[in-house]
Amino acid sequence: YNQIGDEGAGAIADTLKHNATVTSIDLGSNQIGAEGAKIISDSLKHNATVTSIDFGSNQIGAEGAKAIAD
Repeated sequence: YNQIGDEGAGAIADTLKHNATVTSIDLGSNQIGAEGAKIISDSLKHNATVTSIDFGSNQIGAEGAKAIAD
């Protein structure tokens, strides 16, 4: 789809830190790896509104999934 990769995930993460309205994000099929998943996971620690993120068809692996679960 958009193939934003880890760099694009970082840009989204920066925005999520200040988000007060978005509740759901579909990041499926964007070539996001474990590093991008970790970056987004860290940003969600500062976000109380996002309740759903789709990482389907990315390459986050077990390491990225664990970061999100934590």
